Amino acid sequence: MTIQQIVAKKLKLYAKRRVITLLDGNYDSVFKGKGVELESLRPYVHGDSIKDIDWKSTARTGNVHTRQYTPLRDQRILIVADCSSSMQIPSASGLNKKEAVFGLIVTLGMFVNKNRDVLAVCTGKPDGKTHIGRFGYTNNHIEESLRNVDQSLQQGLMGQPPTIQTMLERINSTLKQRTAIFIISDHTEDQSELKPILNKLSVKHQLFWMHLEPSSPFITHPVYNEPVMDIETKINSDQELLHSKVLRKEWSEYISNTSLVRRKVCKSSGVAYGEASNNDNLLTELRKMFLEAKNYAKRH
Repeated sequence: MTIQQIVAKKLKLYAKRRVITLLDGNYDSVFKGKGVELESLRPYVHGDSIKDIDWKSTARTGNVHTRQYTPLRDQRILIVADCSSSMQIPSASGLNKKEAVFGLIVTLGMFVNKNRDVLAVCTGKPDGKTHIGRFGYTNNHIEESLRNVDQSLQQGLMGQPPTIQTMLERINSTLKQRTAIFIISDHTEDQSELKPILNKLSVKHQLFWMHLEPSSPFITHPVYNEPVMDIETKINSDQELLHSKVLRKEWSEYISNTSLVRRKVCKSSGVAYGEASNNDNLLTELRKMFLEAKNYAKRH
């Protein structure tokens, strides 16, 4: 059993509201619904409810048949994947960010299968548009989601994908049903600018923010007679600046300060927050985020 499977078995989502509805089968319902949409018919088995017998099919075939319904899905999970160019570069500690995104999708995908939930991914396109995929729960759907994210990350190198703020604003305007939203990004800008949209989303949805360790803009080994290009601006960089110890120190201080601000903003907005610098740390932080979300649910 892989570590993703072990973690997925221990994870549990906690809805903020104690009772959302009574009979529609949500997590906090008094009665669990079995669904209202007809899925198929099957021969009657001892113990089936008489109310589920399909009398028309029984009369037509001469054998008793019962109706099977599509079960109500308890929780909707949306993964918002940052598709900027920086996601293609390993972090300062060597974390492969693309693999981290894939690991999160696979882990939550197993969680979805276990709890009969539905999952979708939100990605940014090179033309600046935000794409929200359809919700599903099958293995084929999870594989399709992985391919969509991989394609969006590759296309992000050739265009200008939308920012996290733009993607969240689109989600806020289009996503009406209550959803658990997982944001995974290496965003290094001022997080306080995202506070208004995070506050709006946290009222209607359950938010999780997984921050990946950003890439270092500095060179740790000399590069001779080869230009060094900024992957986002596509402009060659001055190698003297990239070797500067003073700038490297200032960069480290900036990253530390923005991390503190980001954590405070997420806490004040009711967003479960975690930071990952390697694959093992990613799963550990994910579990901590679920426990943090549980505490938020108790307070609201």
